[in-house]
Amino acid sequence: MDALPPEETIKSAVERSVSRLRMQHEIAVQFATSVLRLHSADVLLEEACKAVAKGLRSRFAKVLRYLPENGSFVLEAGVGWDPTDIGTLELGADDASPAGHAFASGRPVLSNHLGTEHRFRTPELLGRHGIKRAINVPIRGIPETFGVLEADSPDDEDFSETDIVFLEAIANVISMSRERLAAESQGGADELFSTSVLNASTDCIQVLSLDGSIEFMNDNGLVALGIDDFIDIGGRRCDDLWPQDQREKVVNALAQSAHGEPVRFEGPCPTVGGDARWWDVSVAPIRDAGGLIRRVVLTMRDVTERHQNEEKLAALVSSQELQLGDSALMMKEVHHRVRNSLQLVQTLLALQANLAGDKSVATQLQAAATRVRTVGSVHHRLYQDDGAEATDATRYLQGLTADLAELSADREVTLEGESIVLPAARLAPLGLVTAELVTNALKYGRGKVRVKLERTEDHAVLLSVEDEGDGFPIDFPKPQGTGLGMRLVTTYAGKGHGAVTVDRTVPFSRILVKFPE
Repeated sequence: MDALPPEETIKSAVERSVSRLRMQHEIAVQFATSVLRLHSADVLLEEACKAVAKGLRSRFAKVLRYLPENGSFVLEAGVGWDPTDIGTLELGADDASPAGHAFASGRPVLSNHLGTEHRFRTPELLGRHGIKRAINVPIRGIPETFGVLEADSPDDEDFSETDIVFLEAIANVISMSRERLAAESQGGADELFSTSVLNASTDCIQVLSLDGSIEFMNDNGLVALGIDDFIDIGGRRCDDLWPQDQREKVVNALAQSAHGEPVRFEGPCPTVGGDARWWDVSVAPIRDAGGLIRRVVLTMRDVTERHQNEEKLAALVSSQELQLGDSALMMKEVHHRVRNSLQLVQTLLALQANLAGDKSVATQLQAAATRVRTVGSVHHRLYQDDGAEATDATRYLQGLTADLAELSADREVTLEGESIVLPAARLAPLGLVTAELVTNALKYGRGKVRVKLERTEDHAVLLSVEDEGDGFPIDFPKPQGTGLGMRLVTTYAGKGHGAVTVDRTVPFSRILVKFPE
């Protein structure tokens, strides 16, 4: 079977990512709509667990209610667990457990490696069911936090930052619905949204009319955008807060949500004071008890730091390419200085990752540090050739793959190939792509990693990287995090059909990248 061209491969991956996000948005909206008709707190929590299990494709989900008198949690509701444990089993709520830390800190906790987790102990209940990874988000309440909503998985597929957003959406609906039920029990009115619960969110949340006018913005949103008082923006159109070149994107998202379709996008929007900010924006419809769309909710999460990290890394790569154009006399000193600078940047990023309080930020910083280390290794190999105008690419990759093998002590990385002499300017892209693919094979594959370099009949250079895994999934390249890795590969590879392909004719994992000579 012919491999898909790179454009189709990436398009398929993006479509699957968008499909998963759309599915989660739809589940969250359906859950929010359905619980408007519920009058039982027990049924509310049970339906929330079902929604979480469906949206994350996980067999296990649960709600843990905090017992202040005991300082512990009780398994209040759940799916996948022993029915006899529901409502009776107590679990520790101290800061040494993932759920306890989420409850105490008021922030989500994502742990994809419970077996080797040094921050927390693995609760006995999770160990009993073979749980490998978990997400915990607090269920806020007024005046006290109610407990924790948790998703658990015994499978190998990691949870992601977007899964946290979905879980927080379900948790927020639980919070609002519990407050509504409490108000109903006291003869209060049924509101479409709860001001007090929305104010407890750390994100910027706006409730809009169907024409895009701002009816409500939570307190943290006002602070994040630098707005002194809601009266300054109440009644204005939401898109008026965005730069001119971003407004069409916002207007289109609002229009789609007003017709029942959740939307997600990223874009720059400065604060009122002019501070540059990048936002991850989710827009979804709010329906009344009869299913009619009455309002639209827009949630903005500040991702400025992640975006800046991507820009810094791109600048480093660009700087490296420019330096390769210098004279041979200066090349040795350039690479020496750049390598030292990259080592400093990598160390600073790694230190910042260890100090970051937010797990998602720490993950992004650590990923950036790893790629900076890779760029530094490429410079080191180029520096050893004393600025030569042309170099044996296979010999160059031998040293680079040896460096990469140090990332995993129990995995072997081998290289084979004929002698291919390439201009020095071609070696950096070749090295960066090789490093990215070998790192991915060490991280996601298994067994020996084999790298091969050969010249094709049309005088191009063909790089293949394979491991002993079961082959790439049908939706590869799987969208994770920022997707910067695959963007680097496709940017430096050749253009046109067959530049980046997955070989699906073999029973193991093999990816091929073609470079122009």
